Amino acid sequence: MFPNWQLVLLSLAYIGLLFLIAFLGDRYRHQLAKKGQSIIYALTLGVYCTSWSFLGTTGQASTSLLSHLPIYLGPILLFIFAWPFIQRIIRVSLKLHLTSIADLLAARFGKSHNLAIMVTIVALVGTMPYIALQLKAMVYSFQQLQIDQSLNRWHIGLVVSLVLAMFTVLFGIRHIDVTERHPGVMLAIAFESLVKLAAFLAVGIFVCFVLYDSPADIWQQANADELLEQQLTIDNVTSMFALLVIVMAAFLSLPRQFQVMVVELKDQRDTWLSRRVFPIYILIFAFFAVPLGLAGQMLLGNTVPSDTYVLFLPDVTQQTWLTLFAFLGAVSAASSMVIISSIALSTMLSNEIVFPLLYRRQKVAQTDYDNFRKRLLNIRKLVSLFVLSCMTRQQIFGSRPMLMNY
Repeated sequence: MFPNWQLVLLSLAYIGLLFLIAFLGDRYRHQLAKKGQSIIYALTLGVYCTSWSFLGTTGQASTSLLSHLPIYLGPILLFIFAWPFIQRIIRVSLKLHLTSIADLLAARFGKSHNLAIMVTIVALVGTMPYIALQLKAMVYSFQQLQIDQSLNRWHIGLVVSLVLAMFTVLFGIRHIDVTERHPGVMLAIAFESLVKLAAFLAVGIFVCFVLYDSPADIWQQANADELLEQQLTIDNVTSMFALLVIVMAAFLSLPRQFQVMVVELKDQRDTWLSRRVFPIYILIFAFFAVPLGLAGQMLLGNTVPSDTYVLFLPDVTQQTWLTLFAFLGAVSAASSMVIISSIALSTMLSNEIVFPLLYRRQKVAQTDYDNFRKRLLNIRKLVSLFVLSCMTRQQIFGSRPMLMNY
């Protein structure tokens, strides 16, 4: 569809913009804190919507209309009915200067360091495959839009991983302090949340009101009533309810979500807007997934993988600009998750495992704390690079990302 130079140039321009936004966010952090912190905080919660939300749910909804809904309903129900509980988590974490979900659970159960280590290991094992999936999604999206395959998966994956690693180290691991906040990164993540929302919304409106008359028109032409009737069985409803409970528990435990929702928060008063904005944000993804999936099944069928319908639906009428915009949305959805998860995991690994081991080997009375802090900072950078390098190897040598299965 597109020559390599065009995709590479667009990607480089977008990456350069992210670096600029992060740089300005760090430089003017105090002005941001006074003016738009509530808006930035609300948008950063959009890191919850990954490449699965942008690409995978559409493919899933094309054959299973309701199976994706628990992923979105869980956070919405939490923000509506469990808001006091969320506020209590935030209040305790700010008071105790907690820097990860491992710190929170350890603090609530007798300050058990062994528990913190266990939570860290579980988070690492559970998150690293999902980071690899995001890297695969970026490479996969690039490959799907290439005219020729002169740039293979190995080249693209290596470049993507190096760029994200550079961004994470430069803006996400700059200081060692009790707050662990990264205003530049958060501004960049808020921008990426806007990009992926605008891209998904643009494709959704285009399909629903340009290719078709309305979402209802898509529903009728796809005979979705019959499909819905077939899927509304007791077993399916029970499975969805069980998944809903799991999602609600997982939302509060995801390292990336805890990082943006709790660790990066400076003032609890900045959360009031997020209760109103975030449910609407993910509701947009939940709503448009079904008409996009049904339209993709009717117009594209098996000519392209179902988890790329969002990328290829604009091409039905040769809307190349919208295809490129959707590509940037997919990149934004995946890269924001990789960046925040890498920061969160590096913090947990260094604070709960590496730093305690290192500190025990030091003679405290003879420690030069300035050099010790620099050493800790370098270790955290190395841990972050280690996480991303492991994910790079997995995504390069792994198979095609079946996004609809995540």
